[in-house]
Amino acid sequence: MYDSLDKLGRGLAFGSQLVGALAALIMVSSLLLGVFYRYALEDALVWSDEIAALAFTWTVFLFASSLVREGGHVRVTLLIDALPPLISEILERAIMLLVFGFGLLMLWTGWNFAEFTVGQVSPAVRYPVWLKNAAVPVGGLLISIHAVILLIRPTRIHKPSGVK
Repeated sequence: MYDSLDKLGRGLAFGSQLVGALAALIMVSSLLLGVFYRYALEDALVWSDEIAALAFTWTVFLFASSLVREGGHVRVTLLIDALPPLISEILERAIMLLVFGFGLLMLWTGWNFAEFTVGQVSPAVRYPVWLKNAAVPVGGLLISIHAVILLIRPTRIHKPSGVK
């Protein structure tokens, strides 16, 4: 069972990184185009910043969820590394339980906020604002999924050789 969930988690992380990288490329391209128009052509693109903000939001939340899977968030491991393996494992799982709760909170509050903004459109491009705000609950859902997979993973504590 765990292997199937782990495979799902790897696929979700890969998809998040792929879409996040595409969103980052759109963000940078939009900003560079806006700067080029402003300073080289002495004209302004009204939509450039809006598209960049939309892409930035999705980039942040997609990569944040992927980093939960990879254990890549900023953290202090000095204490965890100094603890005995069993206590370290318990502390790691307790932290992951908190991350799971945070992901659920993001999912719930993000959903409510995205729902609140249904019917609103952005000023320049006129895209639905919920489209940008949906990045929060999607990120929260992905964070929660990765946290659950890491919570149920087999223990990393190995018995010394010769112990049965």
